[in-house]
Parts: sequence; C-alpha cells; structure tokens
Amino acid sequence: MAFQAPIRLLAAARPSVSTPLLVAIASSTAVFAATPFLLPAIADDYDVSVSTAGWMSTVQLAGFVIASWVGGRFLRPVRNVFVIGMLLGVTANLAAAVAPTFELLAATRFVSGVSLGLAAWIAWQAAFGDSDKTGDVAVVGPLVGTIVAPGIALILETAGLQWLFVTLAAITALPLIWTSEVPSVERLRPHRTRHAATRAARAILLALGIITLGGSSVFVYGAAIGRDLVGLSPLTVSLLFSGNALAAIPSARWSGRRGPAGIWFLATAACAMALSVSRNGVVFGLAIVLWGFVFFMGIPAAFNLLAARSNFPEERAGDAQAVMALGRVFGPLVGGALLAAGSTGTLGIVSSGILTTGALLLLYVDRDRFVVSRRGPTQALSSPQALQDAQRPGR
Repeated sequence: MAFQAPIRLLAAARPSVSTPLLVAIASSTAVFAATPFLLPAIADDYDVSVSTAGWMSTVQLAGFVIASWVGGRFLRPVRNVFVIGMLLGVTANLAAAVAPTFELLAATRFVSGVSLGLAAWIAWQAAFGDSDKTGDVAVVGPLVGTIVAPGIALILETAGLQWLFVTLAAITALPLIWTSEVPSVERLRPHRTRHAATRAARAILLALGIITLGGSSVFVYGAAIGRDLVGLSPLTVSLLFSGNALAAIPSARWSGRRGPAGIWFLATAACAMALSVSRNGVVFGLAIVLWGFVFFMGIPAAFNLLAARSNFPEERAGDAQAVMALGRVFGPLVGGALLAAGSTGTLGIVSSGILTTGALLLLYVDRDRFVVSRRGPTQALSSPQALQDAQRPGR
C-alpha cells in the first residue's frame, strides 16, 4: 500500500521517538491531510455547500481539542490509553463510510478527532523540550503528506468517498501493530498535579491558537479554491499539496538556528493572502508550496520558545496541541462564513491579518534574547535550560 511508504522511511531514519508514537502521528496526519479533499467530495455526495461541509472539520477538531486537554490533565501516556485512542479512530472511520446523513457523518468525525487528539498528545509529550525529538515528530506530517495527498485524490476519483473512509480506518489501525512497544505503566515520572503556565508561555499559547485559526481558515479550503476558482484539476491540486508537504520536510528537520518564530508566520500570512486572492495557477502553486516550508520552520521554533519560557515544559505539550486544535476549530468556521458570502478576497485579508497578529505576538515574546543579570553584565541565554532557570523564583 502506498500509504505504508512513509512508515518505512520513518523506520529507516532511526528516529529518537519510539515507533508506535511516530506511526500514530503518521496515521493521524493522513486523516487530517484528507480533510481539504474531503470537503468538496462531501459537498457533492451529501448535497450540501462546501462551507457547510466545513463543519465536518470543525467537529473533528473539537474532538481533538477535548482529547488533548483531557489527556494533558487526567490521563497517562500508557498502552491502554494508546490502544483505546486508536480503536476509536478505526471505529469512527468505518462508521463514516456508511453514514446515511451529513449529521451522522459529522458525529463520526468528532470521535475521529478524539482519537487524533490522544495520538498527538501521547507523541508530543514524549518529545517536548528535546530539539531532536521535536524534529522527529514535526517531520512526520510533511513526510506523510507528500505521499498521502495524491493517494487521497486517486481514491476519491476511482473508488469514491466511502472507500476513502475505509482506507483511513485501515491506516488508523496501523499503530496497533506496535502496541507492545508502548509501556503499560508510566515509567518516566509519576502522575502529578499540574503547574500554572508562566506569563510568557500563556502569550505563546495564545499566539499559536491565533496562528492556527488564521491559517486553517484558508488552508482547509485550499483544494476547493484550487479546483473551483483557480480551475486546476483535482490531480494537480493534490500534487501541489504534496509539494507543500515535501517543502516542509527540510524545514521540519532543520538542525541549525531558525531565528524568531514570528518571522516565519509573517511569511505564512503572505502565502495565505496569495492563495486566497490569486486566480493564477502558478501563484496558487507557489503559495501552497512555500506555505509548507515557512510554516514548518515556524512551528518547531515556536515550540522551542514555549519550552524555553516554561518552568515545566512537558506540561505545555498538551496545552500547545489543544490551543492549536482550538484555532483549527474556529478557522474553518471563519473561512466558511467568508466563502458563503462569496468573498475570497476578504478571506485573504482576514486570514492574513489574523496570522500577522499571532506572528507579532511571538516576536514580542521573543524580543528579549539577552537578559541583564542582576549580579553582573548582560549574558546571552543560549539554551532552553538557561532560559528556564532565568524564570524560576528568585531569579
């Protein structure tokens, strides 16, 4: 199966995060990657508008938010939770294949979102605060997206919407092969009371929520815009989405200095504007592909900034996933409302403005790269641990 190719590549790369967690993220990415292509297909099969079909994405992400929030506060990243999360995803996708109404289809996507949220929380909590592990988890999305987008378009064209959901169910079941590698008890640290986020961490989380709101308000409708307004074929659009994922691989795995995260999201705002307002296929394609590179340069940089400005970085992993998913819940609603009003130009202005706001907030938090010590001259805080120590009581 073509969808297994990214998993083989992950194994060959010898990542620092355990195989079942990476495969869970990979299968979750496949489900999310299908969303832009599902919306026009659902609109056709269930006789609803594309903006109404966007509610499917909204309820799926609502489930993601709830699972990420609950996971980070009340659950432990152990085998039983992992297995239950994957089984929920398999069941939801099989139910979606036979859902007779749009309302029931949306309900299955909520359950799918719960499964995706648990997978993301378990994987990111294992990587958060470690640059190598963060890079391993971050690169999964682009790597899988490179292969998945054309496969999704092909299945929709040749077999139809129902068989695509069956395929997604099979992909969601793949992580269950490696369940024996997931610990049955939490060995790293005891389950304990959570600590409040620092003021800087709260600002970064707010910025991440704003950025994903602005980005998803356009990106989730990217396939529909390319097909219906730019006039590109479904295969061409799928290849451009693969280009988006391919461009993100080197940026997600970048091991050098990334610079301020906000700079990359300002570039993302420019891509959102171009994608929305242009009716030129070349401009549309460049915006989609460049989006992949700049966005995945920004996300690890923002996560590293969040870890550096948090006293307890591991506790912010679930928070980051939850607020980003929350942004993606409302993003399709904003984009759908603007599309329903027939104004992609306004969509571009609004979405890029939202992205710019989040980027500027990150730049504000990240403005102070040198801290003046009370006991001596200005010192550069060159590591996340040093930044953490600087925020602890008494400093």
